[in-house]
Amino acid sequence: MATVPSPAIRIYRRASARFEALREALARDDFHAVIPPDAIAEWECVDDAGTRVRCAEGFVVVEALSVAAATEFDARYRLAFPSERAIPDGGDPPQSVEVVVGSDESGKGDASQAFAVAAVAVPCEREYEALARGVRDSKTCDAREIFELSHWIKQEFSYAVRVIAPEARDAALRAHGGNETRLLTALHVECLRECVRSFAPTSARSQASVFVRVDRFASGRLVAAALAKEWSEVVVDECVRGERHVAVAAASIVARRLTRE
Repeated sequence: MATVPSPAIRIYRRASARFEALREALARDDFHAVIPPDAIAEWECVDDAGTRVRCAEGFVVVEALSVAAATEFDARYRLAFPSERAIPDGGDPPQSVEVVVGSDESGKGDASQAFAVAAVAVPCEREYEALARGVRDSKTCDAREIFELSHWIKQEFSYAVRVIAPEARDAALRAHGGNETRLLTALHVECLRECVRSFAPTSARSQASVFVRVDRFASGRLVAAALAKEWSEVVVDECVRGERHVAVAAASIVARRLTRE
């Protein structure tokens, strides 16, 4: 599974759930339904050019292979989006994702070593640089690469970590009702919250430019539900094989380094 740069990601935010006109327009233009849809989506479709559309309550995420393809999608389909305000259907333009925050964990299955969760915020414009450095799924990196890449990632990008020492595992589990999934959710949320804060509206960037990817560890959208209590504007993609995305791969490297210290 190769780690690849992010597509051009656009987020259309609408309070309405009236997306049937969009779905019908896409079907007429040979977008194929993805069944079952990804965890983030109520429905999902993709065309032969690789443009992926995922619809959830209150927003639609469009991922296109290039900025030009995303712009073309917007020009062709904007009027199929609903609008609740006193403006024609089509509504506000999409928000362009500028930063992807990824999170991953390491050491989950080995009680003899530390258990770590990390989150890393990677600006989309720097993903090619990270790939050129060798950032990829940590499971394909040797010990030297883990050490060197982790050091570089922490120097270059905003990150957050949570580490539980082997002797503290039992106590940490008890604090979450003995449920490992609850513990994992809490640690991912803490790390992601810390990273997302660095892109708060009071800074030069807006939360609207941030997209969160989590290497999925349970069914449902547990991390998304927890983060939504604080930041409803942040879209969270809890995806399978998350390390194919640069930010998640970077987080996997940082987390794995922590379990080896």
